Amino acid sequence: MRYIITPSQFHTLVYLYLDKKFSNKDFRKQINPYNEMTDNDWRIEMYDKEGRNQISYFWFGPGEYDDGSRHNGVGSIHVHPDIADFIRNTFSVRESKAVDIVADWVSEKLGVDIDEISVYPNRENPPSY
Repeated sequence: MRYIITPSQFHTLVYLYLDKKFSNKDFRKQINPYNEMTDNDWRIEMYDKEGRNQISYFWFGPGEYDDGSRHNGVGSIHVHPDIADFIRNTFSVRESKAVDIVADWVSEKLGVDIDEISVYPNRENPPSY
């Protein structure tokens, strides 16, 4: 059986799922060990209540990319495939929509900007639709 829900209800349900899966005490901030002199580069590992790292947020402070181009700072997250697949399968949405809502939640929870989103680690097999 399928139910039609509004975007607002979808948003609320995913946020409730993520709030129940994670608690703020399981967020661990680490400064980049290769640049310890500043707080310019850091990450936050988000562990679920079973102790598994499920979401990682990375902040790369203003600087240069390897190709020499400059940036004003980049926020990036890695979302574990289990989270993306649960949301995708539960709500019958594209993976990009599933990880976008996770990025919105992380952005709100941590008060950060997110420029890049990826599913990581890579799956052994591609998702089935």
